Amino acid sequence: MKYALPTTLLLSLVMLMLASCQLDTIDPVAPRSAESGRVAATPPPYRGVYVDGFDGILGNSVREDSLLNWCVSNNMNALSLYDLNTVMGDERYTDLSLFMQKARVTYGVNQVAAVRGTAANFQQNASYDASRTNLNERFTTYNLENEWWNNGPSCDFSCYTSILQTMTNKARAASPPITTEAYIGWFQNPAGQDLQQAKTLVRWLDRILVHDYRPNPQFGYMQSRLSTIGKAAQSQNRVMDIIVLFSAEPDFMQDYFSVSGQNHSFDEAYANLVDQFNVANFSGKTNVRLIGYQVFDYSFAKQARPTYISLYQ
Repeated sequence: MKYALPTTLLLSLVMLMLASCQLDTIDPVAPRSAESGRVAATPPPYRGVYVDGFDGILGNSVREDSLLNWCVSNNMNALSLYDLNTVMGDERYTDLSLFMQKARVTYGVNQVAAVRGTAANFQQNASYDASRTNLNERFTTYNLENEWWNNGPSCDFSCYTSILQTMTNKARAASPPITTEAYIGWFQNPAGQDLQQAKTLVRWLDRILVHDYRPNPQFGYMQSRLSTIGKAAQSQNRVMDIIVLFSAEPDFMQDYFSVSGQNHSFDEAYANLVDQFNVANFSGKTNVRLIGYQVFDYSFAKQARPTYISLYQ
């Protein structure tokens, strides 16, 4: 018993020293409300976020690690990068390759998409990817974002199709092939060609992002577009992979996601929508497959669900 007191004191001193070594936390998060907390029982294979302001993040290790830690904390495994016109126009290839390797190897964020809008953009991407011998330094995905339905930028569906074909031809010529995807809003411009437009998308893409820009997950808002895609896929004997696109903007789901609001996780939002999809009946359903979700965008999502980070977690 004569050693009991020194041992107790020693343990107390060790605990005190550890406590004093705690680094400051960043992005403190409010406690979860008692009624929240349901998450998807099995996370989907795809869980992504659009990264705005990427040109200001790239090359800054603190900002890069903050982004990647946020992704890990929020169960994200995919990034879609904006600002590549600036990044690649300035030929910041070394910074870009180091970031992608870090994201994939160190943080397990294993899908990195280039979000581009013109044929020249994808030709530039193909040249970059061909120059990297390390596969972890290459983009895994080419994402076409050009809102033909809004006639922008000065592009109807015929113009859009030309860009789509360039993107996919470049992606399929890569070794290994690169996944192709596109974000769509509505089937119009011109109107009355919904099925024809959907058939073109199915023909040239591996997967499609369809937005559900509502205050909460509402499958009914997406159903008609998924039905059109499903019928197009059926005509080509395909099952089309679909990524549900949520928006964390204030006009849409920011309060739904916010830790100071309704406090639902991104996984929970997706699980809710999948539940609605499972009970829905619509033409073409058997030819579409929900594989995950994408959140627009990093700045808004981080406002809604900031991250508590500590070396001692």
